Amino acid sequence: MKRVLVLAAVIRIAGSAPALAAPDVEPTGSGTTTEATGAQIAGESAVTTEAPSQTDAQTPVPFSDPSFGPRYRIERIVVRGNRKTESVLILGEIGLRPGDEVMASDARVEAARIRLLSLGFFLDVRLALTKGTGRGDAVLIVDVEERGTVILNALYLGSSAATSFWGGFDIAENNLLGRGISLGTGFVASSRPDVAEADRDLGARVRTLVPPLGGTGLMISGTGLIVSGSEFFRVKGPETSGAPGDFVALRFKRVGGIVGVGHALTHAARVFLDFREEGITGNLPTERTRTWPSGTTTPIAFGVPEAFSRVGSVTGTIDFDTRSDPLVPRAGNHVALSVEGAIGNLLSNYDFLKLVLQGSFYKPTRRGHIFGLHLFGGALFGTAPFFDRFFIGDMNLLLPPRAMGLNFSTQPSRDVLGTSIASHRYDDFAARVLVEYAVPLWRRHGLIYSGDAFIALGAFGMGSRGALRDPMRSGLAAWPVDVTGDLGVRMDTLIGVFTLSFANALGRIPL
Repeated sequence: MKRVLVLAAVIRIAGSAPALAAPDVEPTGSGTTTEATGAQIAGESAVTTEAPSQTDAQTPVPFSDPSFGPRYRIERIVVRGNRKTESVLILGEIGLRPGDEVMASDARVEAARIRLLSLGFFLDVRLALTKGTGRGDAVLIVDVEERGTVILNALYLGSSAATSFWGGFDIAENNLLGRGISLGTGFVASSRPDVAEADRDLGARVRTLVPPLGGTGLMISGTGLIVSGSEFFRVKGPETSGAPGDFVALRFKRVGGIVGVGHALTHAARVFLDFREEGITGNLPTERTRTWPSGTTTPIAFGVPEAFSRVGSVTGTIDFDTRSDPLVPRAGNHVALSVEGAIGNLLSNYDFLKLVLQGSFYKPTRRGHIFGLHLFGGALFGTAPFFDRFFIGDMNLLLPPRAMGLNFSTQPSRDVLGTSIASHRYDDFAARVLVEYAVPLWRRHGLIYSGDAFIALGAFGMGSRGALRDPMRSGLAAWPVDVTGDLGVRMDTLIGVFTLSFANALGRIPL
């Protein structure tokens, strides 16, 4: 069968950092007239350090000190170029209002532009001041260039030794009715895996996010999920073997959803509270013991019971985001901490506490390249179903990740360092550090907005209580750690950011 290269698709927006120039108005409280014509926000790239072009003699140069220079009072704000996006949404993100006073160089203007770009609705945003009707008054002009908001968030397509084919997609309209409402759906399906007692996989999901409603400041979200799948558990063979015949399949079904509310503390910080309820039906395989190479046997911990069970939990998340763009950032940081708790009082047959901390930090270099640092740490305490534990394919870039909680591969970690990592598939603790370097290749409008070449290198580790160190090994080899990485090209397009990379090919085409 022809092997398929998977393209992971996520949408991003390219942005730049502005500075405010003086308009052709008299500053408040001044008896002199500014000779310059109306000047706009400078379109200097957030990743560029080249010297600016020669400024026109009649155009004031922006001040580096935002507290110095003439002051202008905003008489009104005019939004232009928004054919799909409601003006009220744009005005709500700017953070400036009629009557506000701005300086010749004002950090709030730059922040307003970044906030608008981070919505994901615009290719570019330009702000300018023009003369108002009164002395010292100015009109703030907001010019936006819209982009497509029907986004292909993910494209699932691949093949493995265990599953000859799987495919699907996740698509969303992120600006429904021009009000910033997100409505998305997705599905994934597979052929029957070549594993004992396995069945075809099928997953479907629908989700929505409603931005803050009038006056309440509360965001509302909802997700519905239905999954029918097979998870693979080893019954024989060495840990380094990914042969499908060494595994048996647990068939399971999941039906449920999540309802959440969120609130913006500041323009960069948000908090979320999510309530989750799921029903799980497990169909355990006939073979329920693991036979080791020594001949000894141990029972397999499947993570779900034979009978029907429930998961009920509450998750609190705090999210801090200053990125210049939500998915292909050129600068800024994104840090999120979530804490999920499941107890019997929430109609749950599982009791656990799960903590996840993620951080991404981006810094442009003098050459206009982008340096990124990505951190992940997770810990789970108590008893949770297997799909809530940390999975090796989600940590190692060189393995196929799960799609809607479904796993299609029996391949263990490639074990580059020769450690005990190959024996770890689902664990209670996980950590990863990843360093990325990206070089812009082109920037243009059209069907393909931009392209970046990138390289990423890092290390990760997994483990569970009582299984953090292999007593039969010594030194580094005893610890479940390994290296990972990727190399390829990202293309920001009309419908998403497609990644063509070494890890995508290696993880999704059996070699």
